[in-house]
Order: sequence, then structure tokens, then C-alpha cells
Amino acid sequence: MRNLLSANFFRLRKSALFWGVMVLMLLLGAGFTLQRVWEQVAYAEFGGLYYIDEAFFNYTMIIGIVMAVFIPLFFGTEHSDGTIRNKLTVGHSRVSVYLAHVLTAATVALLFCLTYILAVLSVGVPLLNGGIERPLPTFLLNLLGSLVLAAAYSALFTLVTLNVRQKAISAVACILGTLAIIFASFYVRARLSEPETWFNYGTDETGEVAMLEYPNDRYLRGTERAVYEFIYDFLPMTQSMQYYSSYSKEHTPQTQRMIAYAALISTLSTGAGIALFRRKDLK
Repeated sequence: MRNLLSANFFRLRKSALFWGVMVLMLLLGAGFTLQRVWEQVAYAEFGGLYYIDEAFFNYTMIIGIVMAVFIPLFFGTEHSDGTIRNKLTVGHSRVSVYLAHVLTAATVALLFCLTYILAVLSVGVPLLNGGIERPLPTFLLNLLGSLVLAAAYSALFTLVTLNVRQKAISAVACILGTLAIIFASFYVRARLSEPETWFNYGTDETGEVAMLEYPNDRYLRGTERAVYEFIYDFLPMTQSMQYYSSYSKEHTPQTQRMIAYAALISTLSTGAGIALFRRKDLK
């Protein structure tokens, strides 16, 4: 396993794709933070505090898409170049080969996130007039959860990449799968955001025109709402939305559930990936 990881990290050091994405994350972190600095300057006459964590957790909305592109492009060539077959030929087991790829992908995701965070802190600490809006324990829990989520994305895309021989097909599958999750996440969030009632002008009992309250037929209730709330906490992209949103600053039990779900996604994806990879014909 150590030799496999060393070989993967050696490839990373030589990879233009890896360093290009690192620079991209650095620029995105600095850019989002500078946007908040510009708003602070532009609206200085109105006062107000501009907090670091308003830009800090933006990477949670980016890392899934970044890894959906990076993992197939970086690992996808190992099938066509025969690298995986060579690793098995010299005596490495399929399980150790697969786990080395999962650990490498998770490490890369963490490095991308930490690069973004470093950029935010480097720009935000000296220039923004607010500190951290979330309470520190909640902030640290959100940070932990977002990094576990990044590892879950890595496990999902490694599952696809190592079990699809063609790099182009695996890349398309990862990107389309991510887009499908994004659309599903926005739909779930929109349904949960439906108000229980809505208001419109109508005629009351006296015949006067007034603003009346009507029940909303699209409002989710009972078991149906519980199912949507589970999906909202379980899907990776809806987790990203919640870490990004300031609404997560006081929802510690919900954050703990999301961390457990992300860890479960990583475990199930890795287990399924190993099971498929062990049966895969690599000739």
C-alpha cells in the first residue's frame, strides 16, 4: 500500500492538472473574499460587519464539480496505459490498488479545500471587519463536515472511474451524475421551502376586498416531508448547500447527521467499488 500511495503522489507532483486546479482554488478563494471586501467598502456608509465565513464555505459548492472532472482525467489514463494491470502483475492486490486510489483522491480533495481556505484567510483576516459569524464550535463542526463531504465526493467518483475502462465515458458519467444530483438537490430544497400557506387578495365574509390566507397544496406534510428532509440531509449537493448557507450556523444536530451520512456514502461507495473492481476483467 505504501508503494502504491508513493507512486500516486509522485504522479501528483508531476501533474499539470493537479497544480492547475490548486491555482484555480487559490484564485476562487481570493476572488470570493475580495468580493466581500468590495461590498464592505462600497457600503461602508451603512456600517455592518462582513464576516469571513460568508466566503469561507463557498468551496463546498465547488469541490464536487472539481472532483468530478479531476478524478476521471487523472486516474482514467491508468486503464489505457496499462498502469493498473502492471500494479497487479508485480503482486499488489486489487483491494490495495483500489484503496490507494481512494486515499489519494480523498487527499487531493482535502488539499483543494485547504488551498481555498488558505486564500480566504489570507485575504479575509486582514481586510474584512468581521471575524467568524458562526459560534466557534459550530464553525469547526461545519469545517469537519465539509471535509468529510469532500472525501465522500472522492469515493463516489473513484467508484466510477476505476470501474469504467474508457476515460471519456467515466468523465462524462461523473459530470452528468453530478449535474443530476445538483438538479435533484435544488428540486428538494424548493419543495421544502414551500410555505404552508400563501396570501392573495380576495373577498372576505363582509364582501370587502382583503388580503386572505389560503392553504398551499404543495406544502409537504407528514411522512412525505420526513422523506424529503432525509434526502436534503443525505444528498452530497444539498449538504454543500447547507454548509454554504448561514442557516447551518446553529443546526448542530443536523450537521452531525450530515457528517454521518457523508461517512456512510464514503463507506458504501468504497465497498461497492472494491466489489466491482475485484470482478472486473482488466485484460
